[in-house]
Amino acid sequence: MKRIFFQVIFFLLALSLDAASLKVSPGGFMVQNISPGKTYNLQETTKIKLSIFNDDTSTHTYALTVHKPSSVGNWERGYFEIPDPAWCWFSPSDVTICPQKVGYGNLFFKIPDRESYYNQRWVATIGILGKQEQGIGFGLGIYVRVQIETEPKAETTGPPDGLIGVRPSLVSFDNIPPGGMHTQNLMIFNNDSEKRSFNITSLSKYPDIKSSTYLTSSYSQIPDPAWISLDRNKLTIDPHDSKSLTIKISIPKDGNLSDKKWEEILFVEPENGSSSFIRIRITTAKGISEQP
Repeated sequence: MKRIFFQVIFFLLALSLDAASLKVSPGGFMVQNISPGKTYNLQETTKIKLSIFNDDTSTHTYALTVHKPSSVGNWERGYFEIPDPAWCWFSPSDVTICPQKVGYGNLFFKIPDRESYYNQRWVATIGILGKQEQGIGFGLGIYVRVQIETEPKAETTGPPDGLIGVRPSLVSFDNIPPGGMHTQNLMIFNNDSEKRSFNITSLSKYPDIKSSTYLTSSYSQIPDPAWISLDRNKLTIDPHDSKSLTIKISIPKDGNLSDKKWEEILFVEPENGSSSFIRIRITTAKGISEQP
C-alpha cells in the first residue's frame, strides 16, 4: 500500500503561530506522495488536527480559507504556488470557539487527475481569520503554509506541469550496502518558451535554511554531501525540451553507516525566477557488503 508521508513543521519556540489571543498549531506542515484524482482528509490521513486556540475572554468565529502564497507573503525555496487554491478546502469553512478553548480545522485537498500533476512541489497558504462580530471588524488572523508534494512517477507520457519539471521528483536508493557506487537517472524539463540554464545546488550549501523544513519525518540529512555526485552541475536546456541528469551515490564502507535513513535536497535553480528541487532518499542495508 502506498504510504502518505506527513511532516509537521513547527515555527517559533511555542510550537505554534501566535497573534495576540489567537494561536494555531502546527505552524506549517508538509504532505507527500499525494496521488492526483484522490480526495484526502488531512485529519483522517495523518491523525493530526489543525488546532486553533482562542485565548481571549470572548467567543470568536474564524473563517478558514486557502490562498496562493503570493497573496500573503513569501514561501519555501523550490516550491511553486499551487495552481488553484480551490484544490484545498475546509469543511466546515468556519469554526466558532468559546473563550479559552480550542477548535479544529478539517482540511481536505484533491489534485485533479492529470498525469502532468505527478512529480509536483506546491505551496498553499491557509488563512485562519477572525470574522466580523456584532458590526465590529474582528480582524485577527494567522496564515499557515502547506507544502504539497504529489506522487513521484518515472514514466509519464509528457512533461510535468510548471516552468521547471523534474521526473521523477523523488530518487530512491533503497537498502544499499555501504561501499560501492550506485547510480540513477532523471529528467529535467524546461517548459518555458526560452532557452534556460539551471544550476543544481544541494541544501547543504544554504546554512540559513533549516533542513527540517524539507526532510521527511524519520529521515535525517546525509552526513556528507560529497557522497552524492552528479555527472554535471549545470544544464542548459532548449525551450520545451529536457535533459538527463545522473546521480551517483557512494557511501563509505563503514559499519557505523549501516541501517541508516538519509535524505538530501538538490535545488534546480534557473538564472532568475522560481526554482524546483529533487528529493534524494537513501536507506542503507543492515550489514556491510563483502564486495572487495
